[in-house]
Amino acid sequence: MKAVHRDPLIEEGERNVILQNRCGNRLTVLAHTDQVELELIYKPNARRRKDFVARNFSDRDNFTSLFDHAALPDIDASMLHTFDYDPFVTRLGLTSDGGGRNVITLVNLPEHNAFALSAPAPLTLSFRPRCGFEASDGLLTDAFGDRGESIVSFVAFDSFETNRYRVLRDGRHVLQLIEDDVILIGGEEGEHHVRRTLKELRGVGLTDLIDRVESAISPVLRCGRVAINNDSDLQRVVDVNRRVAWSAMDDGGATNGALNRVYHLIWTRDGSMTATAFAQSGLPDLLRTWTPFLLDNPSVFRGPHGEARREFTQIVGTRWSKTEDDGIYYALLSLYTLVHHVGDTRSLANDTLLDLLDALNHAIEIRFDADRGLFGSNVLGEDALGDSPYHGFDVVNGTMSAPASKSSWRDELAYCYTLYQNVNMYNCLRMAQALAEASGDPVALRRVVGYEERADCLAESLTSAFINDAGEYRALLAILRDGTQRWYDFAPRSDFWEYAWAVSAGPFLPDPATCLRSARMCLNTWPQVATYGFCPWNFLARSVKEHGGSSDEYQRLMAEQVGDAIAVTKKYPMPGAVTEYAGDREGWRGLPFGAGSLNLSVCSLLVQPLPMGVSVRASTLVDRVSDFHYRGSDLDVTAEETGDVVTAVWIDGRPLASSLQLPESWLQRGRSQVRVLRGHACEMPRLYSSTARLHRLDEHGELITLAMSSPFETQLVFDEFDAIKSLAVVDAEGRSLQTRAISLADTGRTLVTAPTRGAFTVSWRVDS
Repeated sequence: MKAVHRDPLIEEGERNVILQNRCGNRLTVLAHTDQVELELIYKPNARRRKDFVARNFSDRDNFTSLFDHAALPDIDASMLHTFDYDPFVTRLGLTSDGGGRNVITLVNLPEHNAFALSAPAPLTLSFRPRCGFEASDGLLTDAFGDRGESIVSFVAFDSFETNRYRVLRDGRHVLQLIEDDVILIGGEEGEHHVRRTLKELRGVGLTDLIDRVESAISPVLRCGRVAINNDSDLQRVVDVNRRVAWSAMDDGGATNGALNRVYHLIWTRDGSMTATAFAQSGLPDLLRTWTPFLLDNPSVFRGPHGEARREFTQIVGTRWSKTEDDGIYYALLSLYTLVHHVGDTRSLANDTLLDLLDALNHAIEIRFDADRGLFGSNVLGEDALGDSPYHGFDVVNGTMSAPASKSSWRDELAYCYTLYQNVNMYNCLRMAQALAEASGDPVALRRVVGYEERADCLAESLTSAFINDAGEYRALLAILRDGTQRWYDFAPRSDFWEYAWAVSAGPFLPDPATCLRSARMCLNTWPQVATYGFCPWNFLARSVKEHGGSSDEYQRLMAEQVGDAIAVTKKYPMPGAVTEYAGDREGWRGLPFGAGSLNLSVCSLLVQPLPMGVSVRASTLVDRVSDFHYRGSDLDVTAEETGDVVTAVWIDGRPLASSLQLPESWLQRGRSQVRVLRGHACEMPRLYSSTARLHRLDEHGELITLAMSSPFETQLVFDEFDAIKSLAVVDAEGRSLQTRAISLADTGRTLVTAPTRGAFTVSWRVDS
């Protein structure tokens, strides 16, 4: 380290390409004006070690380099002219001043603590060890220790003779490649692990090595694959970023904010948003590894009397974390999605849910303002406000914050009540109740007593207090340091990212009509007042397309993101990997939560996840989603003809006319085929979506009956609701439930709410 405090480092090369390994290690190509440096960062093997300390090893600037120095000394940044980037197989094309051409292939070996490097024409590599290499014919190893870890770095090659091995006076060990030789570079926990790795990999040719990589990752990445029509750039960006996200999450469940050094911390929000978004779009494996890791590693706050309190703050597993209030929402979202969408209930069989409910109840205790009926906080975004004991500090770095600008409006704030926090807590209450019901655990059920009523009251408070004269949500109520209070709308003063997520992410929205109006306003306003971030932008675009937006409009909303992603920029020439901010092409590349939200947004054009189900949609952009995993089913969904409206649906050849939400009794345990016919108008009433689980659907002539269930009030959205005759919602005891219906914000659809609790049926008649 170069300073007393943690000082996040940005890659120093003029051009930088980063590969992240599923075992937790990282290879960065740092192209300077005089040479190309290879930086290899070590973490203990995630396939063997799942503990948090191992996962958190080598984060941010506090990392362990496997070599004192490694480089391609004959090459510099000016020679690199093509960048065929892929997170598992990247090819760099170079041309020398003398006209020599070469292609450097970098292979990320997802199941090993190693990377491979190859080239068809002569290529020189140099390595300087941290302590000292032990050299044997075809292998260099260097054993050293760091922060309690025993580490062995290694360089494996064909032989001293064929690779022209020599040692220079300055301590560098030099090798040369030609004719697609393969050199293996990595680090392990011991000599025997190195030998085991090389026993499997040594002597494997480049083509076979790449085939092995694809075989290792394809079982995961085939799930939820989207086939995009007539937009090859969008297809490439979606495909590359699925691979980026899978490479960025190690096998122990840890994922960083981005591939870049500066983002190498394990963020609660980023990891949860990434994993849940991919699971909701049919790819469950990231969530299966992330959720146990997150829930087993809460941050622990130590009180003045030595008491310990489990929380979920900004950074996983450490008290050196900003006290953001959204961590509990993302922890619950991860478990909720794992249980209700993926169908994996194993985490409900231990104390995980009870511990999570304890953390939620503590958040309610310290943050709920009974007089206002709202949740408040001494944090806004990442800023600790005047009422926070951390005001004036950057707790993540352990430093005092630099004085803010005199014009910083946040300096005036002592406390606040944000839309984001309150929508998050509404979701927490809903998800916690649903999880307790799913577990059937009497202790969990006792702990959520009153959650339903509190959620209903919170929704009412948001309606009465947070909606402005335009019918859109305000952003926050601020309590100033002089004791006065002030309301702020979305612009110009609020946390734009948090507002966007609040009105579009869900899974439950307290007032869908107001959320939709607010999402549309946000899309229109944000680019006019500030640079927008692509991750929340993807959620907004999905929300607007879901409720009346066209495929053309959606494609326009995606255009800048796609253009920025495919650009070969100077600082990070990693074309295809998403950037963070619109127009900031030289910024960070490969942010997993941007990749997740993009994948979810595009997948939802054909398969839309619901809070307790899944539905089909239509667009001219997406023709197929294959191997979409939902609970016990793997759905192959295909769309025919053109248009933005579903006109007909078949499940395994059986026509489904009265609902776009798929009845779960119709889905095979295993593979199901779903066929969608696209068109331009819906001519009959049907269920478009709901917040409940749809178990069965029966069509008997004019009578349609849906068997559903929900632990709390249900929202039902209908197409062509005016054509429905005698809608009835009846509970399990045969009692009719009072419903209320409103037009859903100029979509042509109708939102119906019913005070359900448990099993119920929805039935209606239509004209013959």
